Amino acid sequence: MGRITASTVVAAVLAGIPSAIYGPTTAAPAHTLVVTAYEYAFQAPDSLPAGAVTVRLVNRGRRPHQVVIARLDDTSSLDRVMRSLTADKVRTGGVRWVGGVESAIPGESSETILPLTSGRYVLLCSYDGDNGLAHVSLGMIRPLVVTRGAPATVRSLPAAQTTIELSDYHLGISSPLHGGKQLVRIVNVGEHRHHLIIARIVGDATTDDIMRWDGKSEPAPVQGMSGGAAAMDPGQASVIEMDLKPGRYALACILSNGGGSKLHYLLGMHDEIVVK
Repeated sequence: MGRITASTVVAAVLAGIPSAIYGPTTAAPAHTLVVTAYEYAFQAPDSLPAGAVTVRLVNRGRRPHQVVIARLDDTSSLDRVMRSLTADKVRTGGVRWVGGVESAIPGESSETILPLTSGRYVLLCSYDGDNGLAHVSLGMIRPLVVTRGAPATVRSLPAAQTTIELSDYHLGISSPLHGGKQLVRIVNVGEHRHHLIIARIVGDATTDDIMRWDGKSEPAPVQGMSGGAAAMDPGQASVIEMDLKPGRYALACILSNGGGSKLHYLLGMHDEIVVK
């Protein structure tokens, strides 16, 4: 998976699956995976039981971080996969991206709920550092073993009032998002890997304001980059909690299909919503 730079995040702000996949269930996840991020390492358990798992990313660092979770194929070598990911390979074979927390800003935490089956996994942060190296290359990667436990499918996820479908290349929102806390189901119904970032547009900021922003100067045209859904392969789903204040929000996918292809938001995978 390619690295995510601050400039692509700023730029992204501009910009039929069977009903059985939605579940839903109402049971709360029985297990929580707490991942604490620093510069540049993760602290997390070595293992946990399978099932619908709450993944909580706690950022104790000074920079934004993410936690993306990939499941290894049964025949994949953990050493090979971790070496490939640490080298920041755009495409690493032998893994399936199941989602995670797209972003937590310093001093805050964000959560997502994922169905994790038993097997071997890798946790990583692919954000780009000021030195041009991805955080994963600086040490933000670690293995995780999921042991046998409860059944884990997308039907194991809790009920959510709103579903956002990630397709090639469109964001489909089943019902309006409202102010306050709410559970939102994110489903990849496309044929390519996607994720979802969300940011609140400040005041009367325009597209030109965001394009001119250097990512540091104040006042910033966007804020509240915590949350979202990390990269997931086709057919994967997660449930995230959004706590939205009234205002305008930008949603987008800024991944690409590799090989010099365009970022997905440039192909139409973005939206602006108004929360009341």
